[in-house]
Amino acid sequence: MKRIARAAIGALVLACAPIVHAEDTAAPALTLPQAQVERLLAAYALIKQNYVGETDDKALFDGALSGMLAALDAHSRYLDKDAMRDVGRENSGEYVGIGIEVEGNRDRLRVVAATDGSPAERAGIRPGDVILSVDGAPVAGLAGDDVARRMHGAPGTVVAIGVARGGKVETLRITRADLHDDTVHVKMAAPGLAWIRISEFGGATAGDLAAALKKLDGKDPPRGLILDLRNDPGGLVATGVAVAGAFLQPGTVLFSARGREPGANATVTVDERYYHALGQPDVLAGLPAWTRTVPLTVLVNGASASAAELVTGALQDQHRATVIGTRTFGKGSIQSVISLDEDSGIKFTVARYFTPNGHEIQARGVTPDIAVTPAVAADDDLLLREADLANHLPPAQPLDTTAAAKREPPESTRTFGTRGDKALQTAVAVLTPEDKRTPLLSGLLGKWGGTIVAAGAP
Repeated sequence: MKRIARAAIGALVLACAPIVHAEDTAAPALTLPQAQVERLLAAYALIKQNYVGETDDKALFDGALSGMLAALDAHSRYLDKDAMRDVGRENSGEYVGIGIEVEGNRDRLRVVAATDGSPAERAGIRPGDVILSVDGAPVAGLAGDDVARRMHGAPGTVVAIGVARGGKVETLRITRADLHDDTVHVKMAAPGLAWIRISEFGGATAGDLAAALKKLDGKDPPRGLILDLRNDPGGLVATGVAVAGAFLQPGTVLFSARGREPGANATVTVDERYYHALGQPDVLAGLPAWTRTVPLTVLVNGASASAAELVTGALQDQHRATVIGTRTFGKGSIQSVISLDEDSGIKFTVARYFTPNGHEIQARGVTPDIAVTPAVAADDDLLLREADLANHLPPAQPLDTTAAAKREPPESTRTFGTRGDKALQTAVAVLTPEDKRTPLLSGLLGKWGGTIVAAGAP
């Protein structure tokens, strides 16, 4: 397990340098609410004098900070030493765990995605599963950090995960492993059509994508690309900028950020300064020219979140790609990470994301051009989205309650690329010339033809 409620780290500048030290930030003049501060100190004094057991001052004030951040929204939180270490490792893409992403809602931890090829995915964990216990200990009521620590351990050791699915409960024994961000996978979906799946936006993702695109170059480069961001929980903002930049011309607007402070407001474009890590080569240098002009489709679903939504929204609004699938998760907020000292820090929301055309992602998601709902299995639950999380940040713009109320079942990566993968089949149909369509593809294209024309597919 990597991160609970994975968030894009940092406000634009922080996307490449995610941790800022408190002493480096300009502290605005504040008037402390005296009555509230006195109430906190009064509670502290009562606990110290009357609590039945021994008390630890650091633990008490860490708890106070944790409660303060948790009161803001679902993605703001206090970061202890272990959590700060996790943030520092974000760019490396290396960790020990089982490879799942989960979102907490009240006392339930539901799987958002299982990383392709991870121990969790091989053991059968899939999006929509509810995590009940770790090594026999219930997780209900535990903080996300506590659950993550219980799943961590030495490579090769086994952790027992209690899972609820479709009214049934089972325990899966999963071997922990050193996991790396092997996040880009390429296959041919049909002659001349490359299917590129990105499972998350890690530190190595942009470079791996560029390498894959260069490998596809040759005498006969692909006549179409399918960028699959289904079940992609997001990750690093800088990586999202680079991924989008692989398919868009330099200078193209990708998204805007709007916050309370002027420094949190910016318009991000395909520009090296927004994705290029200091001392590292430009991952987009030397890309074949066709990557920015070849017909492109993007596959998304309700578990496509954060940076995956930024990329999707940019490609859609710039008329670069046809988006296929179901409405995305709706995680459209930016968190800054600031260290308080060498062992702790805070992460809090500073801005919202908007697509190039001004569409707000927060609690709304990105609506596909072509809606393709996955097949519903008998034991499938409905998928949770950002708007379902307790204390989620409400959208700044009015929410379409009709669209928000619509629910689809979760998808498993095991169904991707199979005969039952309707979204992939539809993408192939969109990208296949009329004179090369099989009866199946012609039927799919006829089914979605009106929508495709309206969407202006490339």
